[in-house]
Amino acid sequence: MMFRVLATGLTVTGLVALGVGPVRVALDRNPGVAGEPERPPIVLTSSPGAAPAWLTGSVDTVRHLPGDGPRRVAKPERIDLASALEVLEAPDTLSVVGASEDARLPGVGVVVTEAEAEQLVDLDEPRRTRVLTRLVDTGAMGLSVFAVGAAPDKALVVDGDSGPGRQEKLRRASVPVADVVEGWAQLRPDLRALVNRQQVEPAPRTGEVPVAEPREKAWERAVSRVVRREILPALDEGRAPLAPALIAGEDALVLLGDGPVRMTARGAAYAVAARAVQPGSRLLPTRGGEVVDARVVQRPDGRVAVLAWNEGSATTLTVQVPEGDRVLRYRLRLPGRALTAAVLRR
Repeated sequence: MMFRVLATGLTVTGLVALGVGPVRVALDRNPGVAGEPERPPIVLTSSPGAAPAWLTGSVDTVRHLPGDGPRRVAKPERIDLASALEVLEAPDTLSVVGASEDARLPGVGVVVTEAEAEQLVDLDEPRRTRVLTRLVDTGAMGLSVFAVGAAPDKALVVDGDSGPGRQEKLRRASVPVADVVEGWAQLRPDLRALVNRQQVEPAPRTGEVPVAEPREKAWERAVSRVVRREILPALDEGRAPLAPALIAGEDALVLLGDGPVRMTARGAAYAVAARAVQPGSRLLPTRGGEVVDARVVQRPDGRVAVLAWNEGSATTLTVQVPEGDRVLRYRLRLPGRALTAAVLRR
């Protein structure tokens, strides 16, 4: 197992010397330089390898951002099939009309360059732990797919079931990225690393992220571009939506700065998508619901999630999900000019 845990010590102060995978994650950046302090190992949890928990509820790119706590989704109304069929074609009603597709979606993620990984590794504690945790924790951004250096055309996938050969290829591709990915795997044993099969020069990180806040026009325009051009097309093709940059350049998902880590508009869009698309999810066929641009997925944890882009003003979307000989009918309030992810209650 790539991400097996090697626990080597625990003190009363909570310092756990953990390595993840066959190669240690003790980040000794310059082991041969006398007097230079070693970086402590990446330790994100005292229970590495535990299955991540996903909360029900909804998050969006305007009012309830990922990491701020999900908005409650009301319990569904249970109706008969005849009542559900009466509104099957209604533009404000999205109905699941069949079994899930066979293809499993890998999740949502980002390209991580060696320079970005080095910057993360070199953060002082406890800030490093807080930043790294925020990026992958399912209650925050929830990213689960990480491409090394550049988005791959044909990728070598490295995950928790990979053998030593693939593990070594990840480390050969970039030691800093491998260190960070193996640290993230403590919280997310379901994550995947994507390694290019051929040497690829990473795209340069240029420019600065436009300063914008939720509900501002610049924020809404950025979210719209990302959703329509990147996230939804990738899901429709069965691919992982991959953001081109994590912390550097105008396409960054987060801003480190001197204070708490902040999501950009692009980061909020990817984090909302990640909340809906748990790794291993499958798209469900739907009818109706044209008032928004929505996808419905069946998640491995047994729940159904909705990812909806609302280009217009705030609206209510009715979602119908068959369950046995009955249909569960949900009503979701969607803010305008926003991407919303709702993990539905049963």
